[in-house]
Amino acid sequence: MELKKFLREVDTFSALTDAELEKLAAICRDRALRRGDVVYKERDPGDRLFIIESGAIEIAKSNGSPAGTRIAILEHGEIFGELAIFEERARSSSAVASRDARLRFIEKKDLDALLAADAGLAVKILKGLLKKTAARLRLADEAIQTLIRSFDA
Repeated sequence: MELKKFLREVDTFSALTDAELEKLAAICRDRALRRGDVVYKERDPGDRLFIIESGAIEIAKSNGSPAGTRIAILEHGEIFGELAIFEERARSSSAVASRDARLRFIEKKDLDALLAADAGLAVKILKGLLKKTAARLRLADEAIQTLIRSFDA
């Protein structure tokens, strides 16, 4: 799939113009994964964000067991790994290909340079990432409420 067309399908980047998508595409790199390949491990440095072009990625949190606890399965068009970039902290979870996958990724240094060079583009990208983060926080809140209700029952 053409990279610019793919990026347009990603909710986070849907507000970008063609020229802005070109700038974003210019800093995207490609990575192919086989089922079981590790994208990153919990506590690894957070130096890039990922966008799933195809396949599926399992996000898990260690809990003392070898497999950990699954947090999510992400598929086409989903972004992950962005929190560690913006927090400038180590990864808070692990990411493993649950099916063969093709990812696009953006290095932190390249994203920082792009955001610094174009304030209008920065606002659009950061707003898109904030919407994605807010949606995930809302889902986490709902899961917490469900868990609390199950203890109350």
